Amino acid sequence: MILGVYHPAHGVGHDTGVALVDRSGRIVAALSEERVSRVKMDGGYPFRAIETLQRMTGVRWADLDAVAVPFLAPADQVGEGLRLLSAGVADPGLLRGQWATRAGHDRFQAGMRAIGAYDDLDDFTRRVAAVRATDGRPPVGDWRQFLQVIGVGQVPLVQVDHHLAHAAAAHMMSGHQRSLVITCDGVGALKSSLVALGDGSALSVIARTFYPHSPGEFWEVITVLCGFHHMKHGGKITGLAAHGNPDAPCYAVMRAAIETHGLTIRTRLDPVMMAAALAAVPREDIAATAQRRLTEVVVDLVRNAMARTGRTRLVVAGGVFANVRLNQAIAELPGLEDLFVCPVMGDEGLGVGAALWTAARRYGATPVAVPHLYHGPEFSEDEMRDALTAHGLAFTRLDDGPLAEVVAARIDAGKVVALARGRMELGPRALGHRTILCRTSDPAVNTWLNARLHRTEFMPFAPVTLDEHADGCYVGLGRARRSAEFMTVTFACTDRMRAQSPAVVHLDGTARPQLIRRDIDPFYHSVLTACHRRTGVPSLVNTSFNMHEEPIVCTPDDAVRAFMQGHLDALVLGPFLVEAQAGAASSE
Repeated sequence: MILGVYHPAHGVGHDTGVALVDRSGRIVAALSEERVSRVKMDGGYPFRAIETLQRMTGVRWADLDAVAVPFLAPADQVGEGLRLLSAGVADPGLLRGQWATRAGHDRFQAGMRAIGAYDDLDDFTRRVAAVRATDGRPPVGDWRQFLQVIGVGQVPLVQVDHHLAHAAAAHMMSGHQRSLVITCDGVGALKSSLVALGDGSALSVIARTFYPHSPGEFWEVITVLCGFHHMKHGGKITGLAAHGNPDAPCYAVMRAAIETHGLTIRTRLDPVMMAAALAAVPREDIAATAQRRLTEVVVDLVRNAMARTGRTRLVVAGGVFANVRLNQAIAELPGLEDLFVCPVMGDEGLGVGAALWTAARRYGATPVAVPHLYHGPEFSEDEMRDALTAHGLAFTRLDDGPLAEVVAARIDAGKVVALARGRMELGPRALGHRTILCRTSDPAVNTWLNARLHRTEFMPFAPVTLDEHADGCYVGLGRARRSAEFMTVTFACTDRMRAQSPAVVHLDGTARPQLIRRDIDPFYHSVLTACHRRTGVPSLVNTSFNMHEEPIVCTPDDAVRAFMQGHLDALVLGPFLVEAQAGAASSE
């Protein structure tokens, strides 16, 4: 077994977590620290995630083959740069950015602070510190000490480059034995993008973009200028973009800020100057023009890479590819055969990627199409019953068949039902195990359900759709159908979908579906099948089961609290059905 640990490189980070992978490259278990610490995007050392993983799997550290971390020491990063330069692989003009990385980073951070990007950072830091204080552990000075504290200090350590970990996660989870691999993010190990060829258990890197050039930081600036948290709310900009004009005059600012250069990306980012230039521009137009420009740049990068390599099966990872409209544009590229968006595309997938790369290099593991992301903890009926009893809730226990029919009946009646069953999903999307469901026929759902959950109103809800009916709902599924199983790409909706399911069709006529098959989750599929039989509609609203600014629920107690705080109509907690008391809020 290989333990992958994503930890903060210098005591700070985001989305830290752990993964356990076997020698064949199969993911045994994985989860992010935020799900158990309850601090959104928690970037502290993943003590709680480690403890949860041990309880889940019973793994003994003595049985580990290696511990893989997605982090190179600074000396190794500089050494890599020198090797690339001497080999003629790196562009000296870009590579020089390495030597000024700290200065460039400091300038960028100063600019972001000047435009208010970190107004809530101190509060976030206090929250993280408060969580760590409850651990009862002595402070940990660095990540090597962290590995000693959790007891794996004597296990062989494998250090994997940040972008190579992203690339390995995408390639190894795709199932493609030959792939074109592209990563894009803010920055990791002095790089912000990578182009590589995946061949079985091997990855051959052919191009890198060096920091301070960064598509991810371009998006962070835009997110702040639209009034949101630079790291937490990047997805909101994609939703907001549909409300703006992509041809607005401010597009000139975006065009000057970021461009494609062969197989690399170049940016000219001055947050203060951009803030001044965009001060009088509606945030909708800022979002729309930024979405247009980011899409143009990354699509050009993909097109250039396809032309250079002749590869037509593309796999992508890195936080930039959380942008589902960008992914749709990539999927529509002429000549592309298949697009697989790594379903843990952000830093929450780095521990997985580092472990998969180690399995490939040490044991010859090759890509396997990951069937699902249900890799987190699950809970016993006793634990669920105890949580319900502690909150004074009445409940009924039902077998899966009758329970699916009851849930479908409630949804058909306009009720909102939360599901918390089985192993928790890995990654940013709720995929049926920690999910809120309701019918898709009410176009006002975006207002009233978001209000209950205290979420931003312009963000569209996403649908879950029966796979066997998906071709009648979405256009162009063929090139990214597997990605659609993980809610990572938008598609244009058919006329039928627009008419039947207005609640999940965005202003631009697209939706971001999850496609579900019976072999992946029989109960989830049965709920949709029963609803389809009643209504003729093969889709439901699927939104994550959490309150605004909280991580997706993990434990039975998390689920019960969110159910009560969100004033939802029913909760399915494992085999137990809980219904709100008479007079509780509903969509009617």
